[in-house]
Amino acid sequence: MTIKIGEKFPKATLTFYELGSIKTIDTQDMCINKRIVLFGMPGAFTPTCSQYHIPSIINQIKNYKEKGIDDVICIVVNDVYVASVWSKHTGATKAGLKIVSDPCGNLIKEIGMSFSSEKIGFLNRSLRFCLIINNGIVKKIFKETETGKCNITCGSTILSQI
Repeated sequence: MTIKIGEKFPKATLTFYELGSIKTIDTQDMCINKRIVLFGMPGAFTPTCSQYHIPSIINQIKNYKEKGIDDVICIVVNDVYVASVWSKHTGATKAGLKIVSDPCGNLIKEIGMSFSSEKIGFLNRSLRFCLIINNGIVKKIFKETETGKCNITCGSTILSQI
């Protein structure tokens, strides 16, 4: 089932690596009294994610904050260590973009944003999407229609929708 506008964002536990240890974040706690822009991407170090999508978001973080967004978060179906190295490599951490891991893709499956492409080793990965969440309620949903593209979910397009 795909999540819909007006629905409550589901409860899940996501992981990230910080200060030398694995940390967790509960999605319901993450959303309390906050406006969040949540991006989902197929994977760390993939060409479109690394070369286009993450930079397009980093370039807009300041503008998101000026429009009242509290947190900008990117979720990937990778292990927490890969996500952490990718976050540092892309400059996401320094820019204020929090990259979190859904290592088994359970949350991504639950919200209907999962796909697999066995020929390239992607199993239960995240489609390229963006949700705008206000106090735990999904207000807007954006999903790419073509693989390898980030037009609908690029940083500037999302900024225009906040």
